Amino acid sequence: MKKLILFVFVATIFVNSEAVAQKKVALTSFWVSKHIGFEDLGGAPGLIAAIASLSEDPNFNLQPVLDNFYSTFTEEYAKSFPFDLMPEEEVIKRKEYMAYEGRFNEDKDADRGKLFQRYLTPEGYKPLVESLFKGEKSNQMQMVNMFNDADGIMFVSMGYDFVKKAIPFTAGVRAFVRIKLWNAEGKRVFTINEYGTSKKNVAIVAGIPIMKPEKLLPLCESASEKLVSDLAKRLKKVAKKAAKKL
Repeated sequence: MKKLILFVFVATIFVNSEAVAQKKVALTSFWVSKHIGFEDLGGAPGLIAAIASLSEDPNFNLQPVLDNFYSTFTEEYAKSFPFDLMPEEEVIKRKEYMAYEGRFNEDKDADRGKLFQRYLTPEGYKPLVESLFKGEKSNQMQMVNMFNDADGIMFVSMGYDFVKKAIPFTAGVRAFVRIKLWNAEGKRVFTINEYGTSKKNVAIVAGIPIMKPEKLLPLCESASEKLVSDLAKRLKKVAKKAAKKL
C-alpha cells in the first residue's frame, strides 16, 4: 500500500513538473492580405489598379476567411505545438504592444476597418511583416524583446496569388500561409510555407482576370479551405522538431 501511495505521489510530481515546464509562445502578428498577387500573370496594363479597386470593394469580404482561420489556428492547430500560446489578452492588451508601429507602416491607419486597408487582422492584433535585416530594430526582435516573459514569438500571415490554369485565358487563386517562430534569443525556430489552389477559375480578358467580387471571393474561400486542411497535416510533422530549438 505504501509503495502504491509513493508511486502515485511521484507520478503526480512528474505530471505537475511537466505542466510547469511547458513553454509558451506569444502570437504577436496574425493577418490576411486583401491584395491578390499577380506575378504569374505578367504585367498587363491596369492590373494593379484593378486589384486595388477590388480590395476596396465592400463585397470582397475576406473577414469570414480570417475569422475561420484564426479560430482554427488557435483552437485546433495550437494543439499540435509542443508549447502553449500565450493568452490573447496578455498579448494585445500589453501597453507596449498597443503603442507599437510596424517598421513598414503596416498599421499606420488607426481604423482597421477602412476599406482601403490592405491587412485584415483579428481585433487588437498588429499586421507585422518580418524584417529582412537583422538587429534590434527589426519587427521580430522588437517583439522578442517586448515579450521577454515568453519563450518565443510567432508571426502568422495568409495571402493570395493569381495563378494560370491549364485552360487558356483562365486564372485560379492560390492561397498561401506563412508561419514563423523565433525563440527568446531571436533565432528562427522554423518557417512554414503552405499553399492551396482553388478548383475553379475565372476568365482573363486583355491580361486581367475578371475582378467581380462574386466571382473571386468563392475562389479565395475554396483555396483557403484547401490550405487549412493541408496545413493541419504539415504542422504535426514540424511541431515535433520545434521543441528542441525553442
